[in-house]
Amino acid sequence: MKKNIKEKIFNALKELLSTLDGKPALVSAIAIVASIVAFDEPQFAFLGLGMVLLCTHFFRRHIQWVIFVSLVAGIIAHEGFPGILTTSNEQFASNERPVLTERECESEAKKESPTCIRAERSYEGNFGCGKVESRLPRPKGTAFIINISGKTVRLTEKRDLPDLPLPGDSICFEASWYPVTPPSVPGAFDTQNWLKSQNLAAYGKFKHWKAYPGDWTFERSFFKFRQFMQARFAKFLDPAETGLLMGLLAGDRSGIPEVLRSDFQRSGLVHVLAISGFHVVLLAGMLMIFLKATGLPHKIVIIIAVTLLAIYVPVTGGSPAVRRAVMMFAIPQIGTLFGKPANTLNSLGVALLLIILPEPSVIWNPGFQLSFAATAGIIIGTPHNPTKLLPDSFKQNKLWQKIQAFAIDPTYVTLCATLATAPFLIHHFKTLSPFAWFGNIIIVPAISLGMQAGLFAQLSPIDFICGTFCAAARFFLRLASLLTRILSDSAAASMTVGPFSPAVLLALGILILLLPVCYKNYIARKYAFICVIAAAALFAFESYCEVLHPSWTLTTIDVGQGDSHLIKAPSGRYFLVDAGDNSRQDSGKDIIVPFLHHIGVNKLDALIITHPDKDHFGGALSLLKMFPVRELWTSDCSMKESKPDWQQVLSEARKRNIPIRNIHRGILWKENYFEMRTIHPRNDVCVEANEGSITLRLKGLGHSAVLTGDLTVKGEKEIMKTDAYLKSEVLKLGHHGSKTSSSVPFLNAVSPTYAIIPSGRKNRFRHPHKQVTYRLDSLNIPYINTAKKGTITFTFVPDSVSYTTMW
Repeated sequence: MKKNIKEKIFNALKELLSTLDGKPALVSAIAIVASIVAFDEPQFAFLGLGMVLLCTHFFRRHIQWVIFVSLVAGIIAHEGFPGILTTSNEQFASNERPVLTERECESEAKKESPTCIRAERSYEGNFGCGKVESRLPRPKGTAFIINISGKTVRLTEKRDLPDLPLPGDSICFEASWYPVTPPSVPGAFDTQNWLKSQNLAAYGKFKHWKAYPGDWTFERSFFKFRQFMQARFAKFLDPAETGLLMGLLAGDRSGIPEVLRSDFQRSGLVHVLAISGFHVVLLAGMLMIFLKATGLPHKIVIIIAVTLLAIYVPVTGGSPAVRRAVMMFAIPQIGTLFGKPANTLNSLGVALLLIILPEPSVIWNPGFQLSFAATAGIIIGTPHNPTKLLPDSFKQNKLWQKIQAFAIDPTYVTLCATLATAPFLIHHFKTLSPFAWFGNIIIVPAISLGMQAGLFAQLSPIDFICGTFCAAARFFLRLASLLTRILSDSAAASMTVGPFSPAVLLALGILILLLPVCYKNYIARKYAFICVIAAAALFAFESYCEVLHPSWTLTTIDVGQGDSHLIKAPSGRYFLVDAGDNSRQDSGKDIIVPFLHHIGVNKLDALIITHPDKDHFGGALSLLKMFPVRELWTSDCSMKESKPDWQQVLSEARKRNIPIRNIHRGILWKENYFEMRTIHPRNDVCVEANEGSITLRLKGLGHSAVLTGDLTVKGEKEIMKTDAYLKSEVLKLGHHGSKTSSSVPFLNAVSPTYAIIPSGRKNRFRHPHKQVTYRLDSLNIPYINTAKKGTITFTFVPDSVSYTTMW
């Protein structure tokens, strides 16, 4: 019996691995990725390398040698071509004295070497000289990638100047370097990792600069070509349409309106805006049709098409997705020239090798991961299309063939790509879009037709014809934008999934990979069964722990000079008190929503706005648009406030049928082990906004906290006249630590163990005020400031109160 099971397992495993037989490039790529992962993430070394070495037992001798050589190549690539610059912005900004003055730079530029790189540490100070590698248009200014002594930095010119440096020019400058600090909010943008992914040593902005004509470079020609394309479109199209076409055809997304970009992101179609396989396949198909129409020999057509697409890669910026797509097109075409048809999976392996070996760190790039996962999912899943099992008589029906071609096949391909990319989307963004498959069916064709019209417009020698094609492109792009807006307006357009550990997502990825053969492979079936049982057990265990060990949390989100606090009740309900500002940065879109996704929040049971000041409601509009919110709570006096931005928030809530509830003294929300009581303001009289801030007392599991909004001393006195019980372990100080709040009598009444101060770093109000910190010190009340500690989370359990900070 045991012998039969062992033989069954052996045969099933051999059958699974047989798909890799005859695909040495793919096997090599897998082995190299495993070796790089082993270096960068040692905790997965045993699993990854162990699986690779175990599988060699089932391969023929020449594949075993491929694996051995690939492992060695992976080690050499990782150690010899790390692809990551470790210098940080702090190193650039640490040396305040000028290494080269402006005059010294000018004199250096007149010498034999126009690049003006003389001092070894010229990049470390505020002054420096280097060579412009590329020029990147941005929505606010122009960014320059500059090479300084072998290091690359990014500097932005905010002003709209008529004459800016071109790629290849030498430049001497004085710069202001942006500080690079760890994220202050979980799930927020990580600047350090972004710098590493872009191979940048630092980034900042110009104070002033002087450029000198340099040598010709390929990038200069590509940049001028992109400028030519943009000028051609701008003659006939609006800036938004021009920006969208430039993003689709040339990879320059600086002109795409932020609102439109957000719509595509929420509807799960942001990949359409980034040039990838979809764009390259479309352009390659059009190119082949056009070249074949000229009557040229087939081999000449292939050579020209491959050459033009190879030139297209640097024109669009050369992202991994574009390189992968062009290679996937070129490899089979080149194979046909030599009479050797290429296998699609092996072609994918060749593309992987050509991208990974020079730049091993690219395997951690989300765009790279999503691009290759989607391609692999489509290649692996397509042969297993269930419609192939239908009777031939049914498949030959003309109506069915049309339905299959226009609806079923595109849906299935989208499903394959969505499943393959799901683990990576969950890992990086903690979200999935339920409507992505539908959007790909109805919106991608419109985008495709718009792209084709835009391309023909560029190829048209006569302005009249160019204008006609531009008009067609306008129609299709506006149609796509409208459909995207309709999809993104749904509160369920983006769904939180996770967070899950990398090990769980790895198991999910393997399960998705084995799904097509589950019905006929013994190991695949058993693995799927084990995954289902393990997932059910994990879910049951977590639910049991929540019931057995109840807790509630209060998280003060670092939104700068503003307020935002997330309350998690023991039942798992979430309440957000205030939504930060949107003056310099939209707290709702850029901070709060990513944070909610990161910690696995699916919806907010209520958004509570304490009073209509912009540093408390600024992020609410984006939040209502981007995240499911069941109710909006605010005071009756706040509802009557006439500020246009605030009224827009209320209008958005009404538009989405979100109930708006009047909150005032005496309102109580309660569940088992927990309650939220409103202790201010009164409902019968309206006062100044700060004085009328909603003040909440949270109580549960024997502990409590008080949240005060921007409550002033006058409001504090009003509360103390009532019979409200104030004593609590945690107090959120009013008005960011302003001297107009947190009076000694109020502090004594609350008698907190900890005080929270949500204030911005280097804020112009100098919050918290010295008078307030002196009061706290004199009363022996320790305080925690978001400006110094980042996001603060208090956890309340029956026998203790504890807190953690981001920094």
